[in-house]
Amino acid sequence: MLHELSLTRAHTCCFTGSRPEKLGFDWQAQPYILDMMRRDLRAAILRAIEQDYTHFITGMSQGFDLWAAEAVLHLQYEYPQIELICALPFPGMERQWPDYWGRLFEAALSGNIVCTIAPSYRAGCYLERDRFMVEQSSRVICWYNGNKGGTKYTHDYAKRHGCHIENLYNSNVL
Repeated sequence: MLHELSLTRAHTCCFTGSRPEKLGFDWQAQPYILDMMRRDLRAAILRAIEQDYTHFITGMSQGFDLWAAEAVLHLQYEYPQIELICALPFPGMERQWPDYWGRLFEAALSGNIVCTIAPSYRAGCYLERDRFMVEQSSRVICWYNGNKGGTKYTHDYAKRHGCHIENLYNSNVL
């Protein structure tokens, strides 16, 4: 089910970051930190665009992935040459999500490139998605706070693949 893409790694960037409960702050109770993260995310994407990155891959999970997708969507108005690629581990991953996340998910899907890793959920499909994103990219913009999990896996995998990694997490601010 994987969409055939003809991406140039040198012009492709992916995102990886924590889900809401692992961010290191309460995004609903501390919206000023979320605003700061979104500002930094936008600035990082703009730096990538200035360096001729045109394709941005998001893993579509709640939290950093969907905020990154939202930032790319907003920047597409100013930079119509950029494309958002939605890498889904499996169709229906968003079922039973709260409305807020469901709306961000649907907005990201509409009019953008969608790649589906597996036809349905199976063990390991999230890690397959993470490897797919890194293998297509030469740059990774992330929110990695050192916690174990998918973000650590993707961060370390990107490091091993020689990707330029821009980590927006700053423990001094939190």
